[in-house]
Amino acid sequence: MQNLLRKIGLSEKMSRNFWGIMIIAFAGAIIYGLPYFRYDYYDAYLQVYNLTDAQMGVFGSILGVFGMISYLFGGIVCDRFSTRTILTVSLIGTGLGGFVHLLPLSYTALICLYAFWGCSSLFAFWPCCIKAVRVLTGADDQGKAFGFFEGGRGIGAALMASGAVFAFKIGAGAVEDQVAGMKAAIIFYSVLTIVMGILAWFTVKDGKMEESDKISFKGIGELIKMPAVWIIGLATLCNYVMTLSIYYFTPYLTEILGASVVFGAALAAGKRWLSLLGSVGGGYITDKIGAGRIIFISFLVMAAGTIAMLALPQNSGSVLIFVILFFVVYTFYNVNYAMTWSMMDEGAIPEKLSGTAAGLISTVGYLPEIFISLVAGYTLDAIPGYGGYKTYFTFVIVMMLAGAVVSLIWMKMTKKNKAKAEEK
Repeated sequence: MQNLLRKIGLSEKMSRNFWGIMIIAFAGAIIYGLPYFRYDYYDAYLQVYNLTDAQMGVFGSILGVFGMISYLFGGIVCDRFSTRTILTVSLIGTGLGGFVHLLPLSYTALICLYAFWGCSSLFAFWPCCIKAVRVLTGADDQGKAFGFFEGGRGIGAALMASGAVFAFKIGAGAVEDQVAGMKAAIIFYSVLTIVMGILAWFTVKDGKMEESDKISFKGIGELIKMPAVWIIGLATLCNYVMTLSIYYFTPYLTEILGASVVFGAALAAGKRWLSLLGSVGGGYITDKIGAGRIIFISFLVMAAGTIAMLALPQNSGSVLIFVILFFVVYTFYNVNYAMTWSMMDEGAIPEKLSGTAAGLISTVGYLPEIFISLVAGYTLDAIPGYGGYKTYFTFVIVMMLAGAVVSLIWMKMTKKNKAKAEEK
C-alpha cells in the first residue's frame, strides 16, 4: 500500500501515516454528526422535542459561542497534552452525550447538552486534528495532507449522513414513527462516534512530549505577534462566510428558479461528494504553486461564479447552468477550506505551536458562525424574493473579493520573508 501511495506523489512520512490521517479525517466529520444532525431532520426534531424555530436557533448560537471560547483555550490545551488522548476523550464523550439525548429531556436540559457538545466536539478536538495532520506529514506534503484530510471529512460526512437516513427509516418503520426514527438515528450517530474514538486511540501515535516542548506563555506571546496567524485567520473568515452561505443556494434554486424541493435536496446531498475533488486536487496544486496562489484563484472563482448565478434569468430554464456554476463554486470552496491550513507551514509557524495557532486562527476564522445566519435571515425576511437573495449574495461576493485581497497580502509577505531567509 505504501508503494502505491508513493507512486501518487506522497512522501515516505505521509505514506507511513496515511491511514492515521484518514482516521482523523473521518473522526473530524463524525464527531459533528450529533451536534448538527438536527438540521437534516429539522421538522421531525421540532415535533419530537416540541420545540419552536427560535429554540432551535438557540442551540446553534450556543455551539457558536462555546466554539469561540473553546478554540482559543483548546488550542493551548492541545499543545500541552497528548493529541491521541484529547481526540479519544472528545469522540467518546460526544458519543455518550448522544445516549443522554435519548432520555426525555426538557428544553433546559437540551441547552445543557448542546453546551456540553460545544465543549466536547469543539474545545481541543479541532485544533488537535489540525496539529495531528501537520505532525504526521512532511513539509513538502502539507497541501496534499490537508487535501486528503478535508476530502476524507467530506466523504465521511456523506457516508455518515446516508447511514443515518437508513437508520431513521428502519427505526420509523412502515408506520413512519418519527420518535422511533429519531432515536434510531441518534443511536447510530452515538455508536459510530464512540467507535471512532476507540480507533483514534489505536491509530494516532503522537508520542509523549518532553517538558521543554510544551507551549509556554512566552510561546503564546510570540505566536500572537506573528502576522501569519492573523492573515490565515482572515482568509479562513472570508472562506467560512461561503461555508455558511452554501446552504442558501438551494432555496434560491427552488424559490427563485423554480426547481423542485426534491431536486434541491438531492443537490444539497450530492455536493458533499465533490469535496474530495476540490480538497485533494487543490492539495496537489498547492504543493506545486503555493497556498497563497491557489487560494487567491479560488476566491476569484467563487466571486465570479456567484455573480454569474445572480445574472441568470429567473426561470426553470436556468436550472442546469445554475447547477454547473454551483458545482464549480463548491469545488473551489473546498480547495480553500483545506488549503488555508497548509498556510501554517508556508508561514513558518512552529510545528510544536500548531494546536495553539489553530485555536487562534479558528477563533477569528469561525466568527461568521455567530452572525451569518442572522444577517441572511434578516435580509431574506426584509427583502422578499430575488431582491433579498441578490442583496445577501452581493455581501458574499464582497467577502470573496476581500479574501482575494488577503491572499495577495499573504503572497507579498511570504515572498518578502523568503527573500530575507535567502540573504542570511
